Amino acid sequence: MNPLSHLRRWVCLQSSVLLVVTIAGLADPSTSPSEIKVLPGFEVSVAAASPLVDYPMMACLDDKGRLYIAESDGRNLTTREEIEKERPRFVRRLVDQDGDGVYDTSTIFAGEMTMPEGGLWHQGALYIISAPYLLRLEDLDDDGVADKREKILGSMEFDGRANQHGPYLGPNGRLYFTGGHFGYDLIGSDGSRSGVSRAAGVFSCWPDGRDVRVEGQGGVNPVDVVFTPNGDMLSTCAIFDSFGGRRHDALIHWMRGGLTQRVYGNPLLPETGFRLPAVSRWGQVAPAGLVRYRGTSFGAAYRDTLFACQFNAHKVVQVSLERQGGSFLTVEKDFLSSERAGFHPADILEDVDGSLLLLDTGGWLSWGCPFSKNARPEIKGAVYRIQKDDALIPNDPRGNTLIWDSMKAASLIGLLKDTRPAVRDRAVEKMIEMGASILRDLEQVFNENEDPTFRKRCLWAVSRIQEERSLTMIRSALLDADAGVRQVAARSLGERKDAASVQVLTGLLQDTNAFVRGAAATALGLIGDREAVPDLFQHLNPSDPLHTQHAFVYALTEIGDLKGVLPYLRDSNRPYGQRMALRVIDALDADLEATSILPLLHSTDPDLRQEARQMASRRKEWKPAMIRVFRELSLEANSKQLNWQLIESLILSYAQEDDFQSALLETMSSAGQKPEFKEHLLNSIAFLDDLPETLEACVILGLKENAPELRSASLKLAARFEMPSNVLKFIAQLEAQEGVSKKDKVDALKVLVKHQDRLADGSIAFLTRLITDENT
Repeated sequence: MNPLSHLRRWVCLQSSVLLVVTIAGLADPSTSPSEIKVLPGFEVSVAAASPLVDYPMMACLDDKGRLYIAESDGRNLTTREEIEKERPRFVRRLVDQDGDGVYDTSTIFAGEMTMPEGGLWHQGALYIISAPYLLRLEDLDDDGVADKREKILGSMEFDGRANQHGPYLGPNGRLYFTGGHFGYDLIGSDGSRSGVSRAAGVFSCWPDGRDVRVEGQGGVNPVDVVFTPNGDMLSTCAIFDSFGGRRHDALIHWMRGGLTQRVYGNPLLPETGFRLPAVSRWGQVAPAGLVRYRGTSFGAAYRDTLFACQFNAHKVVQVSLERQGGSFLTVEKDFLSSERAGFHPADILEDVDGSLLLLDTGGWLSWGCPFSKNARPEIKGAVYRIQKDDALIPNDPRGNTLIWDSMKAASLIGLLKDTRPAVRDRAVEKMIEMGASILRDLEQVFNENEDPTFRKRCLWAVSRIQEERSLTMIRSALLDADAGVRQVAARSLGERKDAASVQVLTGLLQDTNAFVRGAAATALGLIGDREAVPDLFQHLNPSDPLHTQHAFVYALTEIGDLKGVLPYLRDSNRPYGQRMALRVIDALDADLEATSILPLLHSTDPDLRQEARQMASRRKEWKPAMIRVFRELSLEANSKQLNWQLIESLILSYAQEDDFQSALLETMSSAGQKPEFKEHLLNSIAFLDDLPETLEACVILGLKENAPELRSASLKLAARFEMPSNVLKFIAQLEAQEGVSKKDKVDALKVLVKHQDRLADGSIAFLTRLITDENT
């Protein structure tokens, strides 16, 4: 029985799907929700509340069970200047002194911080993002206060909205962190650099700040990162895209170098043409904390499932992953929720006893959150513990009774089979510390054991031992009977840039498992050996899953062998290979003559033809050829498969060019051109940042047509930009005409009121009638 049971009063509702929990005994009732609903068989208790903690945001545990909380002071500062002046936030450390599951003491581990968001305890220190830096905080005398603050890398722009998170430890030993939509220029300790951008994403580096990488980009605010046992990376993301008039948050399965379906800002990564979709779309829920459950206390059915916090929805969702093709499907259900005002789950993590710690940040947040317009700092947050009623709590969950210093290698390696995650993690760190001296024993145990789970854990551990002999063991696993083991081996050899494994990795490009094929391609890209280019092209398969195709094309881009790619551009017997060659060449921004792709612009393969046209639309030096493409598209205007995205791309690329403007006006003036085509042209022109003066005539040309959709598009274009007097005069005449639809009159008035001090009396009378008419 959980020792906190005397603090709770349980109210069981018959025929209810969920349990309703009332938690009593707190000094401040505002920190105790009157109702927390959790799945049957689970119980919720208070682990910490005010005055120990007020507004917890994100947290992590150290190897002694102490909780480090990135905490707000309850204010919403909205500029970098204010935040750097005030330095209002801090990291708090909570300690459970008697082991009863309730924290007893609190110290400020690191005060006067900007925006601490995240936390990872690793190798005796706290790593945390606090913009503009990723920091390493160390307590040298164990008094609960950090004595040393080390800048690992920077920098990131910020304005008070939660947009940088982490870091998170990958199974390969790298640190991963997220965010970036307000801008960044990440420079590592070795001078490695991300580049300047405001396209958000996932980034990584080694714990000492070396080797900064952009792992993937997309969405506005990627948040928490988790890894599957095979090393697949997933994250929550606020504002993945907008679809059907609604903002959608999401769960993303990232691939190295991947761009999601919508990128906000100019990406630093090259375009492969395979944009990563959402694994799960959630609507506007403001996803936050995410954890993969590794323990045994909840039972086997929960192992490796995800728990995701949804800030706006006031709940935690359980997400089960199912592999399909090269990615995942999800099965989801509500795990915990509360209707209490101000209840906002911000982070969730697993404690060593298998329970979950849930951080409710309270009601203080309003800046940047459309669902929390009014700050309510009087509603304070708390930390809750979620445990199964019949949980079998593991004895000595951290392995403190084990004699680690004198443990033999075989016993240490055997701990990778232990059911206690903290013990396994500690064993891995000890093995890495032993280095070369443990490799012979590790190789022997690995070869004698066929359990895939154990073999994967061994591979992740040995991949972090930087010795030549460790590579021999990993190479042998490339031919393992288990696909997951092969996937981990391929990932590890890629990370180690092992040129000796290229031949076997190229063989895995035709593995029966899509995850393995993708991992092999990714590894070959990291290694960068040009000898892999022919195999990558040979095994490119249009029927492969999207994530796998991306991995192949991105690997070719990373290798960067233009000379090796060109033969596949010319191979007309394989249009798909030509398409992928075009993408690689375009991603490399290679100097290529327009004549090299002109034949492809007229290919009998429609996909190749469109690919060539899209590439050409991005090359300004190919303008004359592109004007010819636009004219050809205009002649194909009756085609049901017309590539409107390409037309839009051409307009956005060349609309400022005089020759292209002439072609546009000629098309808009053509009596034989369908109104639907002209409407699309006007809608595309509306996406321009600045409307060239010459193209203002498109508004009048569109209004002269007797087509409602075209007239509407013309008026929307006029409302988008400043219009000259001749266009306004034409619109005013249109608005005054008899027989003009009410919608067109309103749209015309929207344009006129934008440019004039006041509307005519007749127009005001029309609008008044419109508003007062109950049938309108």
